[in-house]
Amino acid sequence: MRSLCTCVLVLAVVAVAAPAQNPPASPAPAPADPRLDIVLSNWEKAMLNVQSLSAEVKRTKLDKTYQTTELFEGTAHYLRGGAGQTSRASMELFKKSQPQVFEKYLCTGNFLYEWAPASKVIRRHELPTPKQGQLADDNFLSFLFGMKAEHAKARYQMTYVPAPANDKWYQYLRIQPKHAADKVDFTEARLVLLASNYLPRQLWFLQPEGHEVTWDFPRVTSPSNLGPQHFAHPQLPADWKLVPVPLQNPQPRVLRNSGQK
Repeated sequence: MRSLCTCVLVLAVVAVAAPAQNPPASPAPAPADPRLDIVLSNWEKAMLNVQSLSAEVKRTKLDKTYQTTELFEGTAHYLRGGAGQTSRASMELFKKSQPQVFEKYLCTGNFLYEWAPASKVIRRHELPTPKQGQLADDNFLSFLFGMKAEHAKARYQMTYVPAPANDKWYQYLRIQPKHAADKVDFTEARLVLLASNYLPRQLWFLQPEGHEVTWDFPRVTSPSNLGPQHFAHPQLPADWKLVPVPLQNPQPRVLRNSGQK
């Protein structure tokens, strides 16, 4: 999940008409379950059917060192690329306690724009040439919207976690990194899927430092009335500076599990 540069755009997100109940605390992991392949297959089919999406997004970070909780709220949008086109996405989040503090990202397909409001800078990261209909091969957006079940199992240790007896709304998957590069971002993750249609409802991450990050998607519209014009290159404000970041530089670690830059 190295460049959740996209995470989402994380987007993947919850289904239309998600139930009002919030996902309960993660149940204890169980031994390997043959239902894992069934859930992964249904998840793969559901995500490949998503062509456009607009979602409410909430990201909560629990800092175990200082025992503080940080909440950002906002919206995210996703448009799958058609024949000969790249996918596009955007996300804008505002800190609940300080609305003037925000995070904003825009992926036009060829570039990822990252707003740094403290320094009034927009960083334009050049992205590698994507496969048709994807933002890039190595990002969490492809993990959510296009990764094959077999590839997900090859990259991550996937475990089916049975839901509690009174939980009929959700399916749970435990995700653990296999590769060193992914272990830098998280030590364990939980993906909560809606049992009704296998679209994601929640993503939870445990960071190597022990902090917990939860991405919630309480409301989504899919399909959404989006077109390429919604993801056009941004206008630069008069007092802001555009800073190009060449492709040879490491890809920005944004929109990862923590929202940190």
